[in-house]
Amino acid sequence: MADLTRAFPWGETCVGSIDQWPEALYIVVNTILNSKHPMFLWWGDDLIQFYNDAYRPSIREDKHPSALGQKGRECWQEIWPIIGPQIDSVMTRGEATWHENQLVPINRNGKLEDVYWTYGYSPVRGSEGNIKGTLVVCTETTQNVLAKRQLERESQRLAELFQQAPAFFAALAGPEHRYELVNRPYQELIGQRDVLGKTVQEAIPESAEQGFVEILDRVYRTGEPFVGRSMPIQLARSKTPPLDLRYLDFVYQPRYETDGRISGIIVLGIDVTESRRTEQLLLQSEKLNAVGRLASSIAHEINNPLAAVTNLIFLAQHSDSLDDAKLHLHSAEVELRRVSAIANQTLRFHRQSTNARPVTGPELIDATVPLYQGRLLNAQVRVERRDRTGHPVTCFEGEILQVLSNLIGNAIDAMSPHGGRLLIRSREGTDWRTGRKGIVLTVADTGAGMSPHTLSRIYVPFFTTKGHNGNGIGLWISRGIIERHQGVLTVRSRQSESRSGTVFALFLPFKTTARDGD
Repeated sequence: MADLTRAFPWGETCVGSIDQWPEALYIVVNTILNSKHPMFLWWGDDLIQFYNDAYRPSIREDKHPSALGQKGRECWQEIWPIIGPQIDSVMTRGEATWHENQLVPINRNGKLEDVYWTYGYSPVRGSEGNIKGTLVVCTETTQNVLAKRQLERESQRLAELFQQAPAFFAALAGPEHRYELVNRPYQELIGQRDVLGKTVQEAIPESAEQGFVEILDRVYRTGEPFVGRSMPIQLARSKTPPLDLRYLDFVYQPRYETDGRISGIIVLGIDVTESRRTEQLLLQSEKLNAVGRLASSIAHEINNPLAAVTNLIFLAQHSDSLDDAKLHLHSAEVELRRVSAIANQTLRFHRQSTNARPVTGPELIDATVPLYQGRLLNAQVRVERRDRTGHPVTCFEGEILQVLSNLIGNAIDAMSPHGGRLLIRSREGTDWRTGRKGIVLTVADTGAGMSPHTLSRIYVPFFTTKGHNGNGIGLWISRGIIERHQGVLTVRSRQSESRSGTVFALFLPFKTTARDGD
């Protein structure tokens, strides 16, 4: 631009040739041409234009180099309604102006473009103090403005998604766990409390009393995330008691700064209270169904000895000798003991305990198999039993008996009416995923087996292959019981003409932390 400025025929303009320029113009033009910052000058009554190399990219080829030495009004016809009054305030009253990210559209790339500028207009005075020109110091900020708008739109979109998310979310800052951000589901969970800027201790004191602040402290201190599954918490969701019991699936995740320091904790989760209640109803329903399924078997087992007792008492009453009567009464006593044993096993099966207790694999099998003697006989099923361990496991016996009963009942159904072999085995084993030791109870049948499609859906709630004779929740609930005992329930099945059947293997660790009612 220095070369173009020196070569320009200034004598043909009101400015006059360079050797006739006033000192003020000479100094300002040289200052502009030597600056790396975009600068522009309007001079004289015609507002003759000067600009530097740094300004050239903004006007591109649409106005360069024709803008040099051109009258301002002629050059900027498309924006003169915007800048004309601003220039006039500088030239007539000496009022400097400043504009940030101002939209000033200009003709560029063959069309009128929206261009944003941060610029200032300042008066340039001659030797006598009168205003001779307007100096422009400017920066095009189009890319910054558009990028900021895009960022704002993206932030707004993310904020809307954040508020509409089905999961609850909160961002906590510092070791005191102060709320920085919460979304709508979180507010609904805690009863629309005003928590921003407060600590968890201040905002939700009942959570601190239940140990949740202690968990947050541990996560902040160690950096190890905490995952809570179906965790109970009592919340004051209204101004009046009582507290509302909720069940939550959630995670406490540390927040890290760029230097690796923990700056806070992210809370993310969902309220599973309703699904938990539904599961409890289904669990209760399955328990009732289990009672119904056993009722027919137990009735058959009890009916036979009771009929025998009735006959033996009749024979004893009509015996010709005391010895014959005693013999009949002794046989009746044996049958009554059998009835008593069945009744005790049934009570043991459905006994609800508040604490887990040690029980062995053979004891679990002893409490279950006799309840199915009638069904086993009618289905022509032969039981083969192998007890290979007497090591006890600590568990909720009633729940494990429910699982074992479900597996045995399904095995009998799979072999009806053609009969077959039912193998029940107990042994010690290892969960190779965790290395934990425990016992394995195996229930295997020689029934028809399951197809891959059926095998893939046996744990899906309400899926059944028994039609109206099944409800489709037995195996789903059974697996839930085993998982709460930190155990594993596996299955393999085969369908072929030569050999078919299904094998369920139930692993229970020697010690579990399952809670009654979980």
